[in-house]
Amino acid sequence: MSKQDIIDNDINQELAADGRQAGIEEEPITPFPFDADRISISNKPVPLQTLVRRLEQGTISSPLIQRGEGIWNDGQQSRLIESLMLKIPLPLFYVAADEDEKWKVVDGLQRVTAIRRFVLTKEFALTDLEFIRELNGKKFNELPQKYQNRIFETEFTFAIINPVTPPEVQRNIFKRLNTGGLPLTPQEIRHALYYGRSAELLKELVCMESFKKATDYRVNDSRMGARELILRFISFLIRGTALYPKNEDMDAFLCETMQLINLMPDFDPADIIKAFGDRDIVLKVNYDNNEDIHSRFETAMCRAYALFNIHAFRKSTPRSNYRTPVNKSLFEAWSVVLAEMEEETYLVLKKRKNKLYQEINSRMYDLNQEFERSISRDSHKPSGVRARYRIINEIVKKIIEE
Repeated sequence: MSKQDIIDNDINQELAADGRQAGIEEEPITPFPFDADRISISNKPVPLQTLVRRLEQGTISSPLIQRGEGIWNDGQQSRLIESLMLKIPLPLFYVAADEDEKWKVVDGLQRVTAIRRFVLTKEFALTDLEFIRELNGKKFNELPQKYQNRIFETEFTFAIINPVTPPEVQRNIFKRLNTGGLPLTPQEIRHALYYGRSAELLKELVCMESFKKATDYRVNDSRMGARELILRFISFLIRGTALYPKNEDMDAFLCETMQLINLMPDFDPADIIKAFGDRDIVLKVNYDNNEDIHSRFETAMCRAYALFNIHAFRKSTPRSNYRTPVNKSLFEAWSVVLAEMEEETYLVLKKRKNKLYQEINSRMYDLNQEFERSISRDSHKPSGVRARYRIINEIVKKIIEE
């Protein structure tokens, strides 16, 4: 282990799908209390044929699986089908219902995907079965009638979060779920609830070479930690700090951004009402198309790497003899500042990198510690949000004016 990586294991980090550190510094989050009387959940038996019908209708979401590295292969999906043929009950499915009675699957996407691919679209043949091995190599239509009937007669139990349950309460409920031994992350929940153009944009950006290089290929996105970093950048890029909620609800801010991206560029009034209901939402955005966001993000990543190399978005700097994990607030703030920076300013900053590192270290560890608090314990507070942008801009201004 190099000296620059010494602190990586001493700072609490988010976890990847395999339980290892994801390379992102864990952020302190204060839970928001809510009125328990506002929760409305119904348990409903759902026959497999009903599930298939909803998949055909598009009235149940089946977005890409949340955990990219944890997608079930054909063998794992085959064993799920084998469980149906053996009449082994499956765990609860958790879905959120909207006013049109459409369901968004939040917990159970792997199982829904397996059923869709085997029964509906017939994309794979059974493989690696443990008990009914004579069926290996067979697709659904090739199964003996009794096994087809067992599959079609399977009845699941769905826990349905009804639309009268406020969005923030829905998300709090889903945070309590365990999937594969790990609670759902906030971004996995957003991905399921607000899947659309926003999820597709995040997928594009997280695959960009400039992003991977700027984070030194150390950020594991199997639980969508990297996508949350990028979503924070987009949120403050297109909406600014003035629209950040006074109640310090970062989760709601990010959720609204995903919904806004889904509505871009037209912001149809009917779609706005459908997405936000009677919630007071400011629709003003600085950028209303993916091309501009994509371009600004590319610029920010390239500049961050040029300035900080493998220390980009970390509390450590190239002057440190250690390296810390990626910090969410530093990623968000530095990315926005660099994305919006004039080329002339950036070139001066690049020439004076050593002075930049010195000033950052000075502000990070000064007696007041305002900067450090703004990217740690106060990172979700409006005062902390304003402080980190102000301080970073003060640092930039000081360097270029020297």
